[in-house]
Amino acid sequence: MKQIFATAVKNRISSVVLTVFAVFILLANADAAHNWTEQIAAFKPMVVNVETSSEVVFEMERKGTSFATGFVVDSEHGIIATNQHVTGTSPSYVKINFHDGSFTEARILYYDPTHDFGFYQIDPAEVEFELQAVEIGEWDSLALGDELLLIGNNEKEEYSIKFGTVANLNVNKGDRHSSYIHTTFDRTGGSSGSPVWNTAGQVIAVHARGTDTSSFELPIDYLVDALEFIRNNISIQRGEIGVDLELVSIGEAIKHFNFPAELRKEIGPSKAGTPKVIQIESIVPKTTGVPILRASDIIYRVNGEPIKDDLYTFDAILNQNVGESVNLNVYRNGENLSLDVPVEDLESKKVRRFVRFGGAIFHDITPKLRRTLFLDADGVYLPHAVAGSSFSRVGVQERNGNSKVVILDINGKQIRNLDDFVEACKSITDGQHTYVVVRDFNLFDSSPKPKSLTVNLKFGPLQQFEWNREILDWDEVGE
Repeated sequence: MKQIFATAVKNRISSVVLTVFAVFILLANADAAHNWTEQIAAFKPMVVNVETSSEVVFEMERKGTSFATGFVVDSEHGIIATNQHVTGTSPSYVKINFHDGSFTEARILYYDPTHDFGFYQIDPAEVEFELQAVEIGEWDSLALGDELLLIGNNEKEEYSIKFGTVANLNVNKGDRHSSYIHTTFDRTGGSSGSPVWNTAGQVIAVHARGTDTSSFELPIDYLVDALEFIRNNISIQRGEIGVDLELVSIGEAIKHFNFPAELRKEIGPSKAGTPKVIQIESIVPKTTGVPILRASDIIYRVNGEPIKDDLYTFDAILNQNVGESVNLNVYRNGENLSLDVPVEDLESKKVRRFVRFGGAIFHDITPKLRRTLFLDADGVYLPHAVAGSSFSRVGVQERNGNSKVVILDINGKQIRNLDDFVEACKSITDGQHTYVVVRDFNLFDSSPKPKSLTVNLKFGPLQQFEWNREILDWDEVGE
């Protein structure tokens, strides 16, 4: 009897398992109902493979060759979109490979100092076929569960196809205050800069980062805003008040940060899922927000309008108020404060000059360095020194040769910026014993330390370079 009962239970379980499996298959097929076949064939010519090589590097970028993806957004002017971590900020040789096996060179047209996107420019006349631009869609038209397509250079395999769905419409995965779309694409190494299509055949995002199970896509709106300025030859401004933001649930804000519970109803539901509010995670040193704002402040209104969890709108308001102030209505441990914060322009603080001297590269300290290193000092930054060169001994080098050194003083002269550094270098003669004071952020203790070196000018003379916006390249300039 027990054996008969056990057999019956076993059969029953097997039947249930088969039924559940069948339902799962049906649901999976229902989720993958869209047929992408014709669209994939049409989209491939709009996607390019990007190969970059860098010998001179800025900030914490690395020398060498890398591979990624891009896509045509303006066929008439030869504009290709990708990620900022693909274009980088450093001088580089860029090769664009097309679907038909042909290739051409490109130059960096623009990179965003805050969000992970940038543009290359090529000469359409050098392309052996007629360029086609993608159709741009609207990020706001997406809904949770929508199907998506990604075509990219995954694992250096050209034109890899990936299918996914929308998991969340607003997650904070970028630097400072970038909104991202969370998708179910798995890890897509080499697909950085890939276009992400909706089923209507419109690009609604650019792939930026991922894990083994998820990916995060930057909404196309960020790129479109910048592209319109470029097409109309209008200078782009990027508002900065020095805040790193995060999204916290309304429940956490009420329980742990004394956010007024009565405001829960006013905030209401979120299209992205759980209702959240914007909170300041940290303040970047030497920015306008330092004396005014505090970490853990919850930003509730901007210029009188409720901001809720809208990181994109927050960013847009800052961009519109460069050179002026924004009014932030914040809750600080339950206290309601109205704060006016001056807005700076990040575009004006990009690396537009650099110096080569004594076998090393030097440039002004950027907001990205201040944020990453939590750097509150002035000086010049040394990102890379050739092994065995004069300045290679002033700090610990990583295996790839990179340094994280800030020069504070040379032979008793304070170094506040690149101009101070150039003047100090001009007074150094070949073979002169030179004293410098540095902070080395590759060390646990990055406090100022004196270093001595002998400068070899025969093979490391002072060279100055400036960015030429007209030719999209670096010019060597004289004294």
